[in-house]
Amino acid sequence: MAAKTSHAWSISIKLWLAMTLLILAVLGGLGFTLTWLFGDFYLQQKLNTLRSEAIEISAKLAAVPNWSSRLSLLESLKLTTGTQLVLLDPQGNLIVMAGSINNDSSHNSIQWYPGGFVGDPISGLSRNLRPSDFFTQGNLEQVLAGQTISIKAMPINGGAQAMLLAATPVGINPVKGVVLLGSSPIPIQESIATFRRLILYASLIAVFLATVISLIFAQHVTRPLGLMQRGASRMAKGDFLPIQGVTSEDEIGELAEALNSMGESLKNHMAWLSQEKNLLQGIVESISDAVVMLSCDGSILYANDSAKALWQEDDIEDAERKTQIVTILKTMAKREDQVENFDTVTLGVQVLQVVMAPMEEIEEICGHVAVLRDVTASLRAEKTRREFLASVTHELRTPLHLIQGYLEAIQDEVIPKDQQEEYIDLVLEEAKRLARLVQNLQEINWLERGQIIQPVAIDLESFMIDIEQRFQGRAQELGVNLEVSTGSGQLWANPDQLLQVFINLLDNALSHTPRGKTVRVFMAEDQNDVRLVVQDEGEGIPKEALPYIFDRFFRVNKARSRKDGGMGLGLAIVRQIVEAHGGSVRVESDMGRGTTFSICLPR
Repeated sequence: MAAKTSHAWSISIKLWLAMTLLILAVLGGLGFTLTWLFGDFYLQQKLNTLRSEAIEISAKLAAVPNWSSRLSLLESLKLTTGTQLVLLDPQGNLIVMAGSINNDSSHNSIQWYPGGFVGDPISGLSRNLRPSDFFTQGNLEQVLAGQTISIKAMPINGGAQAMLLAATPVGINPVKGVVLLGSSPIPIQESIATFRRLILYASLIAVFLATVISLIFAQHVTRPLGLMQRGASRMAKGDFLPIQGVTSEDEIGELAEALNSMGESLKNHMAWLSQEKNLLQGIVESISDAVVMLSCDGSILYANDSAKALWQEDDIEDAERKTQIVTILKTMAKREDQVENFDTVTLGVQVLQVVMAPMEEIEEICGHVAVLRDVTASLRAEKTRREFLASVTHELRTPLHLIQGYLEAIQDEVIPKDQQEEYIDLVLEEAKRLARLVQNLQEINWLERGQIIQPVAIDLESFMIDIEQRFQGRAQELGVNLEVSTGSGQLWANPDQLLQVFINLLDNALSHTPRGKTVRVFMAEDQNDVRLVVQDEGEGIPKEALPYIFDRFFRVNKARSRKDGGMGLGLAIVRQIVEAHGGSVRVESDMGRGTTFSICLPR
């Protein structure tokens, strides 16, 4: 887009220019009209004076009976300054030509030239007065017909106006001659030029004063407008501070008050809209379900954080997964036979329950709103619950069947009396297995309910010595070397539960370590955490089983576990206890090289 090159003038400059141009137009038109009227008025007045004077001279000459008396009468006449007289006969021949010697009225004497004098200069004229130049045959005929005429004579060779003429007949029926008076318009033109200069100077002074006054007035008038313009610009940017500095009580003041009122109303309305928007956005964003708004063309108009998490991993958008989700939503949006659409879709290992409803068209925005709920965890929990019930049922049924079978055999005397004591021991062993199972289940349930741990200060050196004393005897029975490093410092934990962790871990380690191999227990610490490690050199755990070893009733080797009395709850109890203390447990294992359990607890 090309940048703007035109200069935007302010309203103050525009108002000043408008007022200045108006004054110039008015004064210019007024001056032109006055000078035109003034010049025309004085020219016409001069012609009327010449006409009156010609009529007066004609009347005096007509009263005289002969030409010698008339010529004598002309000598006594006093003409107006700058006026020349020409007396013609009825045929238009020059009889007398007389005029002022100069323009001074005190020497206004008449000089006359009888005998058809032609060509000598006439005193006071700028050029020779010749009837052939200004008084035509048509004019002569008009005068001989008894008319008195006035003429603004122009020279034949062009130029400015040269002569003002008045002609009247001497006598009537018959006309004895023609009196022709001429006067130069130069004095009148000079007076008009002087008047025009005065008008021009006065107009310039008036324009200057009017320009200064109009500029001050324009600034005074437009200053409140500028304040309101800047205030309105601030309001457009979200700054609703009231407009200050407008104190007039006219329409501009009322406009400023209206703008301030509007700004206050907008401020309150924007605050309300912001509050409503934040409330609605907070509600939508706090929903754990994914909310996606689709436009009519299938593009995403809005998605909350839960929805973005569906196609993001570590804040990086997975375009393929996003496209897959949008495609599913578009397909559901095309189902027009239902007001609301329900569907369950699977994306890899994730299961989503989708509910979609059409959105009412608001301000030309239409589309669909979809709610996507991740039901993977609930389905997995339901599956885990069923598996747990199946595992508990299986673990309870096996010893109960044995106990029931042995007791019925004893009761029916199927077993000889000398062997009954051995079978009673078997029944007692199965009963103990049932008791341990119930105890473990109670302990897991207690930990899952979030019971408060009662930690105390444990001396790690004494704790490690106690562990060595507890398991050294069994390690010697199994032919396994047990190495327990000495500890140092203190740890806040529940001593009985922490001991249960090591009982479960060491029991597994010693049971799965061949004779002659070593089981090590040691600790490592940093500023904030204590790491306790149980490491064996047994057969190890398959990699595919590592993610599930902390699940309840999970056994790597089910046959061996049942033979050895294992129920698959030991490691589940370990994880529950460690997490209840705010720690974490991690396992590393290589087949044939052993397994390492690391327990990290906050100091």
